[in-house]
Parts: sequence; structure tokens; C-alpha cells
Amino acid sequence: MFQGKIKQREEFGIPSDVTSSNKQPNAYLIEIRSLSNYIISILIVLLSSYLFYNFANGDTVIAWGREDSFFEWLTGLFYFISFVLLLLTYKKKWNIFLLLLSLVLLFGAGEEISWGQRVFGFATPEEINKLNVQHEFNIHNLVVFNGKYMNGELKSGLARFLEMDMLFKLFTIVFGLVLPFCVYHFKFISILAQKVKVPVPPISIGIFFAISWICLKLSLSAIPMEKDIRHYWRVYMAGPEIAEFIGSYIMAIICLYFYNYRNKNIMGKDFKQLNT
Repeated sequence: MFQGKIKQREEFGIPSDVTSSNKQPNAYLIEIRSLSNYIISILIVLLSSYLFYNFANGDTVIAWGREDSFFEWLTGLFYFISFVLLLLTYKKKWNIFLLLLSLVLLFGAGEEISWGQRVFGFATPEEINKLNVQHEFNIHNLVVFNGKYMNGELKSGLARFLEMDMLFKLFTIVFGLVLPFCVYHFKFISILAQKVKVPVPPISIGIFFAISWICLKLSLSAIPMEKDIRHYWRVYMAGPEIAEFIGSYIMAIICLYFYNYRNKNIMGKDFKQLNT
């Protein structure tokens, strides 16, 4: 019987030696150890990205972090990779939530590069141009979803809750942190999640969404003021672009997790419930 439990854990990538002791380790520690490759990968990307932002030359940060440059294209790339991984997982699971999430990520990939506007060189249609803060062919920069009004004034209060950046933050916190926490700790939510078969990301991965945004806030607050205000703001605005890239990478790792476990019964389950 005990050997059977070890074998079942190994099927889900949980090391057998974790269960060899009579004293059961904390379920969260088991999850971290089992998913260590995913976590280390995110740590490397997160640390290297913010070290670059904080210590690289300001002009280099601007060149790599401005619109339509290195980090923005990486963001679009990893959203597209996420889309492909979820689509392949959907072909195995036929799960409507995976399909919907894959389409959202494809939308995110297209939005990041303004649907290839600068690649193919087409102009922004006049009707969109009048409503787009950056005059680009995309939706997330429409005045209703942007953090600024058309005159450049920053939004405040309830108007901020429609900002695409704010909506993304809320989604990642709910999806990456709140959902797995509630599925694992609240039985009625766990039953509901398994009934509707919602995909549940590991909280040990999802928590990096919050860690990244905290690192961004700390990094932005540490930028020294310059006499050249324009240069200062260009460095400042590179930070959110880098954070968006990190967010897309974390999402790609979550999608890789779903893909790698596509042959297992994981829908509606938190990682810590896979062996129960």
C-alpha cells in the first residue's frame, strides 16, 4: 500500500523520498520541491530582468524597454507560446476554460505588437486613431482602457479599474493566487472547481505575479531623479514594459505546467491535491 502511494506521487512528479519519512512534510514544501525547475526558471528571469532595469545604463534600459523594442517583442512571443501550449493541451483535455484562456493569450500576443502594425507598415484607421491614446492599431490603448486620457492626463479613482494593466493585475492575482489557495483550503470551492474542471495553476508559480509587481514598485521608487525630466520618464516607463514581459513569462510557465500534465487528471485540482 505504501509503495503504491509513492508510485502515485512519482506519476505526478513528486519525489518518492519526500514520502519516505513517517513525518509528513508540509504540502506547500512538497509542491515547491516538485516544481523546482519551473520556479528556478522564473527566478532567473525575474532577477536578471530587474537587475538589468536597476543597474544597466539608463540609455540601454530605454533602448530595450521602450515601446516596440526587445522586451515588448519578448512579451508578445511568450504570450504566443502560452497560446500554443494551451491549444495543444486543449486538444487532449477538450476543456472550454483552456480554450478561452488560450484565445485571451493570443489576443494579448497580438495586442503587444499592435497586430503587426509596424511590421507590415499599415496605418491606424481614423476611427481608432481618434480614440487611441498612442494612435496605434490595438484595443488596450483605447482611451477607455488606457491609464491616460487623450490629453495625457492620468486617470484616477474608479476610472482606473477599466485600465487594461489593472485588469491584467486583478486577473493574475485571482488566477495565480486566490484560485489555487481557495481550491486547496475550501472544500466547497474544491468540489465546484472539480465539477466544472477549471484549470488551477500551482500557487508556488502564481505567487510570482505578485512578487514581480512588488519588485516593479520598489524599482520605480529607487530611480534617481534627473535634471533631464524627459530622460527620467523614459527610464521610468521602461519598468512596466519589463514587468509585462515577466508576467508573460510566468504565464508561459503556467501553460507549460498544464501541457506537461495534460495526461493526468489535473483539471479542477490544486497541485497539492493530485495525489489524493
